[in-house]
Amino acid sequence: MTPQDLLARLQDTSPNGPVDRLAALVVEHELSQPLETLLPPALLARALKAGLEGWLASETADRELASAIDHLQGRLTQDRRTLREALPPELSKGLSELAARRFSPDRTLVLSVLDRPPVRSLARGLLLNLLIEFSRKVSAPVTENRIAKGFSGLAKLAADQAKSAGGTLGGIAGALSEEIERQVEKRARDFVDSALSGVFQQLADALTDPSRASEQAEMRVALLDGVLSLPLARLGRELSRADVPGGAAVVRKGLSQWLASKDTTAELEGWLTRALERDGKRPVREVLGALGLLDAFQTLGRESLHARLTPVVASEPFARWLEELMQPRQA
Repeated sequence: MTPQDLLARLQDTSPNGPVDRLAALVVEHELSQPLETLLPPALLARALKAGLEGWLASETADRELASAIDHLQGRLTQDRRTLREALPPELSKGLSELAARRFSPDRTLVLSVLDRPPVRSLARGLLLNLLIEFSRKVSAPVTENRIAKGFSGLAKLAADQAKSAGGTLGGIAGALSEEIERQVEKRARDFVDSALSGVFQQLADALTDPSRASEQAEMRVALLDGVLSLPLARLGRELSRADVPGGAAVVRKGLSQWLASKDTTAELEGWLTRALERDGKRPVREVLGALGLLDAFQTLGRESLHARLTPVVASEPFARWLEELMQPRQA
């Protein structure tokens, strides 16, 4: 058989032709390999590190990211649909059903997330402001205070006298009012400080008590409904405010420090090895079969490889390589 004859046979792209059978042979060979052979941790670790180093060293990566974000933002701001309308109905329904499932998280876990100094400071400020504002309304002059309008006529008369009196009596009334307000604010602060832990405890109870699982599910569904009801245009505006390139710069700085501070390759390899610890020795075919993915991977892998091999065997460099390969060896 001449090189031309062999090349003509290889260039047959019909189903079950040489290229198609070669693609199937490669796919079946790969499926028979252990998972850790197809995805070797050492090689993946080096590839990940090299990829990170390349991205960090790039002078155009930040501009490309900013351009992609601007493009996405432009698309979103021009879209008049809500997030729910943009998603397939089946997916929205599935998310709602998932949110509605009865689930109560661990109380200690919720407290460890919620009861943090910045959250505690915010809650303290909100509670304190509410208490002080309420006390001011209660202690306002009777004629201006709807809460105190139900008091007795004697209290109203005393208040009117204090307002209209001049000189010493008026000064005493003003000083007394200021002192009362200071005392109220001090007691409000003391009360909030002592009550704050109880507030977080009660909030954790409400979020984790299994007897309130139905209420918790309703809250999750309501939150999801609020997210799905957001217009895509609003999400686009929020994306512009998020300063994604600035966040990427922070990530780049952290990754640079990490890569420079330790043996990153060994650490990455350790993570990947632990990830493959359970299934690394199993053939890829067995793993995919257990997940119900074997048929899809076989079909798509064969089609993809066939599509990639076809232009290769039809190329002039491949024809020259084949001709050189079939030349008799010189002694």
